[in-house]
Amino acid sequence: MSIHWYQLLFQIINFGILILVLKKFLYRPIINVINQRNKKIEDSIKAAEANLKEKAKIEEIKKQAVMEAEKEAVRIVEAARKESDKTAKQILQAARTEAEGEVDKKLKLLTEKLAEQESQITGRITDLVIKATQSVLKGSLTVSQQNAIIDSEIKKLAKLSK
Repeated sequence: MSIHWYQLLFQIINFGILILVLKKFLYRPIINVINQRNKKIEDSIKAAEANLKEKAKIEEIKKQAVMEAEKEAVRIVEAARKESDKTAKQILQAARTEAEGEVDKKLKLLTEKLAEQESQITGRITDLVIKATQSVLKGSLTVSQQNAIIDSEIKKLAKLSK
C-alpha cells in the first residue's frame, strides 16, 4: 500500500473546489436566507414590542378617559341633584305661598261673614230689646230713656260677644 501523492493532491484540489462551489452556490444563499429570516424575526419582535407599548399607552388613555367620564358623571349627577333640590324648594315655597293666600282669602271671607252675621244678630237683638222694653215699660219711660237703656244693653251684648 503506497500513497499516491498525485491522487492525494488531486483529492485535496477536488475537495477545495467542492468547498468553494458549495460556499458560493449553497452556503452563501442559505446564510442570506437565514439572515433575512433573522432580520424579519427581529423586525417582527420589535413591531410586537412597539404594539405592546402602544397598547399599554392606549389602555392607560382608556383608563384615564373612563376615570374622567366617571368624574364628569358624578359632577353631572350632583349638579342635577342640586338643581332638583332647588326646584323642589321653589315648588314647595310657591305651594306654601299659594296655600297661605287661599287660607287668608278664606279667613277674610269667614271674618266678613262673621261680622255680617254679628251685625244681623245685633240688629235683631236690638229690635227684640226695643220690643221687650216697649212691652214692659209701655208708657212709663220717655224715648230718650228708652234709647239710653237700649244703648247700655247693646254695649253689654257687645262685651259678651267678644
